[in-house]
Amino acid sequence: MQGLNVFEKGIGYLWACLSLYTGACGYLCLYAAALVYICLRGSRREKEIFLPCSVFLILTVYNPAAPVILDKFFDVNNEYYRFFWLLPVIVLIPYLFTKLIFTAAKGTDRVIVSLLILCICIVSGKFVYSDGIRLAENIYKMPDELIEISGVIHGDSGAEYPKAFLEYEYNMQMRQYDPKILLTIDREDYLYAAGNAYTDEMLSDESHPQYRLLAALVKMQPVEEEAFLDALEETKTEYVVLNKNNPKTSFLLTAGLKKVRETENHIVFKYNIKEPYDFELVDYSV
Repeated sequence: MQGLNVFEKGIGYLWACLSLYTGACGYLCLYAAALVYICLRGSRREKEIFLPCSVFLILTVYNPAAPVILDKFFDVNNEYYRFFWLLPVIVLIPYLFTKLIFTAAKGTDRVIVSLLILCICIVSGKFVYSDGIRLAENIYKMPDELIEISGVIHGDSGAEYPKAFLEYEYNMQMRQYDPKILLTIDREDYLYAAGNAYTDEMLSDESHPQYRLLAALVKMQPVEEEAFLDALEETKTEYVVLNKNNPKTSFLLTAGLKKVRETENHIVFKYNIKEPYDFELVDYSV
């Protein structure tokens, strides 16, 4: 998850997750304040609904030891942040704000309370356009260069469904823009690579040849040319797209890959598969 790893961070993993996925923790502060209000001023029914689940969350999800313990039984590196969106946190704050507004007397008092709550929401969050407005480059809302790379691959390949290795951002965007380009690396493998190095045992694992590609091109670990080319062959990867600043571009040329085209910031390399294959979509209608 964004390069975070429970094993490396230990009990600090929770705070690192919170800083990435809750900003300045303003939302959690509002949640804590809402709990205090419910404890002091809430009705019996409100306490029965909100307090037990909140205590449970504090002892589990928001307990720094929880991810460390869970990681001993499950791989929580990629999914732990989803716990932050559990229903009690999402429901309590708007519920309390709504109650405060309608508890106030009609007229000026209600308007003032509404404005104060609006100010609290604005101050505790981050304005969506604080970094400026980015206009879409095209109707697909994808980088023009990505669309160009897609055209280069289809124009060069004789296959209807060519397979390509792309760096993380383009890998995530290409699967949305062009489903006819098969991706060598899936999301889970990329997320693992973001926070972990590959051991010799993993690199020699014949059942996961993509590990060698990620080790060489993402983690910059030393991988022998023959092992790298075998991984391309086993995964049937015909194209490799790297940023021009990637130090592994020379490695690809030395390994025998051909440069197909250069775009503004990327280079499209081609590997000639020894045993080409035709990908066919599964017909679920029969």
